[in-house]
Amino acid sequence: MILINETNWFTGVKIMLISIRFITLLLFVFTIQSSAAATKEPVVINALMISGEYRATVAQLVQRFNEENENIELSYKLYLNEDYHARRDACLEDQNCPVDIFLGFAGYGFEQRASKGQIEPIESLWKQEKFDYYFSNIKKSVTINNKQYGLPLSYYPWGFFYKKSLFKKLNLTPPKSWQEFLEICEIFKEANITPMVMATKTPFPAASWFSYLNLRMHGLEFHTQLTAGNIPFTDGRVRTTLEQMRDLIEKGYFLKDHDNLTFLKALPFLYRNKGGMYLIGSFVLSKIPKNQKPDIGFFRFPQIDTSIPLYEEAPLNILFIPSQSKHKAAAKKVLSYFAQPDISNQINRASGYLSPNAVSQDVDDELLLAASQHLKSSAGFSYFFNRNSPPETGRAGTKLLGKFFSDPGDIDYYIQEFEKLRALIKK
Repeated sequence: MILINETNWFTGVKIMLISIRFITLLLFVFTIQSSAAATKEPVVINALMISGEYRATVAQLVQRFNEENENIELSYKLYLNEDYHARRDACLEDQNCPVDIFLGFAGYGFEQRASKGQIEPIESLWKQEKFDYYFSNIKKSVTINNKQYGLPLSYYPWGFFYKKSLFKKLNLTPPKSWQEFLEICEIFKEANITPMVMATKTPFPAASWFSYLNLRMHGLEFHTQLTAGNIPFTDGRVRTTLEQMRDLIEKGYFLKDHDNLTFLKALPFLYRNKGGMYLIGSFVLSKIPKNQKPDIGFFRFPQIDTSIPLYEEAPLNILFIPSQSKHKAAAKKVLSYFAQPDISNQINRASGYLSPNAVSQDVDDELLLAASQHLKSSAGFSYFFNRNSPPETGRAGTKLLGKFFSDPGDIDYYIQEFEKLRALIKK
C-alpha cells in the first residue's frame, strides 16, 4: 500500500496551477505584442548613398522615428547614384512598387512627374504643419499648379573655391566683376599656374560653366526655358555663351589633362597650387583634407552683365510620396518628421549640404557657411543643367559640353547636336 503525503500533493498542485497561469499570461502578452507588431504600418524610403557618415545618420534618425511612433515601422534603402535613378524611375511606372517615399530633385523631371500624376500632392500637409514658416524662401521650387508636391530636404551652393595663401602670395583678392576675373586668370598664367581646375571625365563641371555663363549673360528665364527644351539651341544667345566658353578654353585657362580627371581626382590640383580656382559644388568640401581646409576660400561666379541680376546654381533635394504608395497618411507623418529643424540639421550635417529650413541652425563648417552666404542675396535659383533638362537632353547634353572643353572649335556642330537631342524630347 502506497501512502501519499497530502501536504506534498497539495503543494505540487499549487505549483502546477501557478505555472499554468504564468504560461497563459506569457502567451497573452506575446499575442498582444504580436498583434501590435502586426498592426504597425510599414513605410519604405529610398534615397541616395552619399557616405558612411550619412548612412549612419539615416539609421539613427529612422530608429528615433520608430521609437517615437508606435503605429508606424519606417525602413530605408540607400543606393549608389546610377542604381538609384534606375530603380526610382522603374518604380514610378509600377503600381505595385512598395516604396512610399523617394528622394527627388527640383527641376524638369520633378515637375513633369507631378504633372503626370506620379507624385502625391501634399498641400494639405503643408498647411496643416505650417511649412510656410520653414520653407517660404524655397516653396516655389516644390509648387506645381499651386500645389506642393514635396518636402525641401537639402541644397548646396556652387561657386569658385580657391587657396587663400596662393591668392595672398600673388596679391589677389576674390573678383566681383568679369574683368577682374579675367585679370586674375592672366596673373595665374604669368606665374605658371593653370588658372582653372577642370575635370571632364565626369563632365558635369563643364555643364556648370555653360550654366553660369548663360545665367550671367542672359538671365534665369532664358536659361530655364532653354534647358527645358522650349527655346531652340539655334538661338543666337546660345552661340554667344559657347563663344565665351571657347575663348576661355583657347586662352589656356583650364587644366590640359581634364578629360582624364574626375571631379574628385582634380581636387588636389587646387590645394597643391597646380590650379588657381575651381568652379564646383560644396559637396566636395568633405573630400578636402582637414589640414588644407582652413586655407580654402570661396567666391561667387562674378557678374558679367550688370543689367542681369545675380542668379545662382543651387541644386535642391526633395522628399516626395509616389502616387502609388499604399501608405500615404503614414508617409506624410514621416515627411513631417524630416521637416523638423533638428532632424534637418542632422541629415544635412552628415551629407555636407545646407538645410533649406529657415529655422535650422547655422552650419558649423566655416567654409560651407562662407559658400552659402551669397545664396541669401540671389535673385533666383537654377537647379543645374541636367536637373533643369528633360532626360533626352540632360545627360547626353552634359557629355556634349564635356566634349566641348576638349574640342571647342566648331560651335555650329555643338548647336546642331543639341538640336538633335531636343528633337527627341517627348512632349
